[in-house]
Amino acid sequence: MSKTFFESLNPKSALVVGGVTGFLIICAIGFFVMLAMAFGGQEVDAEKGDSLKATDVTDNRGQVEPVAQAPKSDKPVVELFVMSYCPYGLQSEKAFLPVMDLLKDKADLNIRFVNYAMHGLKELEEQTRELCIAEQGQDKLINYLECFVLADESAKCLVQAGVNKSKVDSCTDRLDNEFGIMAAYNDKDSWLSGRFPIFPVHDDLNKKYGVQGSPTLVINGEQISASRSPEAIKQVVCKAFNKEPKECETVLSSTSASPSFGGGTAQGGAATADCGV
Repeated sequence: MSKTFFESLNPKSALVVGGVTGFLIICAIGFFVMLAMAFGGQEVDAEKGDSLKATDVTDNRGQVEPVAQAPKSDKPVVELFVMSYCPYGLQSEKAFLPVMDLLKDKADLNIRFVNYAMHGLKELEEQTRELCIAEQGQDKLINYLECFVLADESAKCLVQAGVNKSKVDSCTDRLDNEFGIMAAYNDKDSWLSGRFPIFPVHDDLNKKYGVQGSPTLVINGEQISASRSPEAIKQVVCKAFNKEPKECETVLSSTSASPSFGGGTAQGGAATADCGV
């Protein structure tokens, strides 16, 4: 019977070959691990199926470098810019809503929208709907969003939050006429990079603050870097008061929620990813 390749080698040669083989196997494993890391945490454009790189919000693609502490004021103005169907925007809203509820009488807290949409027509419609819900009161918006971030069920959430749907319908028509939302959607020449329809309602604020993606937290006019837990966001908001109210003594959850709809907690790098181009 003929010898195998390894049997034909002397012990020293076999040791060398075995070592080289092991080294190559380790290199191959390392290569695939790096590939997994490189493509992890990506956002997928629902309409085109393209992978869109998820970036760390503290880098913000070199546009505006967020700071750790906002300027102080008697009544901080807090603005969370999101896309309504961005998984990481939803994650940030889950952290932001308890802070909105806690400090709603002390600070001016608002949900704003990035000036382009990456998740199709449904995103434009949902964002317009949420703006109109907000016109019926912040409590209505908070109650609606607490339902919506857990499940993509706007009809159910409208009822659960006690929102007047006829007023919402009238309002969405008005906003569409005022800002040309559907006209912009139907004009693909106006789309960002030819791929993403614009959402012009908060365009002036996006440009003022250098907003590039979802989520972006702005306090008193400055982009702020904060972890995506209710307690972390509460702390950066409370540090923006000239004199912290007693509500700031309330301890909220320090756990980051999972991205996208539903409950659960974040894993890996999800708490730093965003939707943006």
